[in-house]
Amino acid sequence: MKICIITEYFYPDNAGGTPLVLSNLARYLKDHHPDLKIDVITSCNLYRGESEDLLRYEDWDGIKIFRLRTPKSNRPSTALRLAAGLVFTTAVFHKLMRRPRYDLLFIVTNPPTLPMGVQAYSRLRKTPYVYLIHDLYPDLATALHILDPASPIAKTFQHFQRAWLHTAAATVVIGRCMRDYLMRQYDLPATRIQVITNWCDPNEIKPLGKNTRFRKLHNLNGTIILYAGNFGQYQNFDNILEAAKQLRDRHPELTFVFVGEGARRDYIAERVAAEAITNVQLFSFVPQAEFADLLASADISLVTLEPGAEGLGVPSKFYNILASGRPTVAIVAADSEVARVLSEAQCGVTVPQNDPDELANTLANLASTPDRLNHMGRNARQVLEEKYTLQQIADQFYSTFETVALSTPKPKDIPSTTKPAN
Repeated sequence: MKICIITEYFYPDNAGGTPLVLSNLARYLKDHHPDLKIDVITSCNLYRGESEDLLRYEDWDGIKIFRLRTPKSNRPSTALRLAAGLVFTTAVFHKLMRRPRYDLLFIVTNPPTLPMGVQAYSRLRKTPYVYLIHDLYPDLATALHILDPASPIAKTFQHFQRAWLHTAAATVVIGRCMRDYLMRQYDLPATRIQVITNWCDPNEIKPLGKNTRFRKLHNLNGTIILYAGNFGQYQNFDNILEAAKQLRDRHPELTFVFVGEGARRDYIAERVAAEAITNVQLFSFVPQAEFADLLASADISLVTLEPGAEGLGVPSKFYNILASGRPTVAIVAADSEVARVLSEAQCGVTVPQNDPDELANTLANLASTPDRLNHMGRNARQVLEEKYTLQQIADQFYSTFETVALSTPKPKDIPSTTKPAN
């Protein structure tokens, strides 16, 4: 079976999120399924920082990587992002047309226009594609009020999104809330949707003691409440900052630690300084090799989403928290994938959105019951090992690929539509 993975960011990009997830997935599939031939079409860009001098072609231990020189799509404005995405999409289409036929294509939602080129190629070459939804557009932009849902751009994009979803041989979503949303909003049958969550490699992130290098380096003591990840538009940080203000004087032993980068980092820093939220400390990303140490520094880890973002994405950081053996406090809707796992595995607590009083009380109560925290942390690691390892998730992807490839007739098997001469 020969497949092509198409994504703007890939190995050696280790920025986390999609680049790291797809790189690890591809590596595992190639190493454990020798019948699988994997090509990757990507860009010469890195998600964060300046691009390195990456080769246009590289053989990564049996995975053939073809890199295109295109502008980065993670631009500050929506117009620039769409324009750069269209350039990448067009370049992908032309590259595919010059390659031999694949058994299937595997694409992601970054950039959002990518399915446009892949759908056109699929129709021309009779090649099925599997569509992995990490973040659903334009729905995410309209839910966050970045884009007016009544605007021509939103309506046009939604029209195309419906077509891409219904044309895909299979759509993979990373949470049950996303499956429910696609069924409700796009009339996509449940039989066309596979729920395959994100994961964490239990060998890379392990439960460690709390006497960590990160704590020592930054002179952190007491109870640490950690948010580690992207400071993006669809995370709600106001609830956390308001809860921190309430706990500043009542529980000085609690420290909120924010680690990461992103669009809302400056906003957080400005609020912390202007409102003297002295129990909040802000740090940049740590190197990947120190990530397990960072997660082990926490007594409680946080996950947050803006209201309306459920069903449109699932925070990948959640699975790293599970692997670290730490409990999660999630500020999300009750029907989100994260909330469902916390309830099923008893490895954390869900707090209603826009209720900082409840969040402050929950954090204070948990901090005062270390035995409960330890119990939830053990449950977190257990459910990670039972359901969310790379091996388990990669095997689900392989099964999906195999089903799609075997059920799709090869071009020579497709009956001709040309009428016989009279």
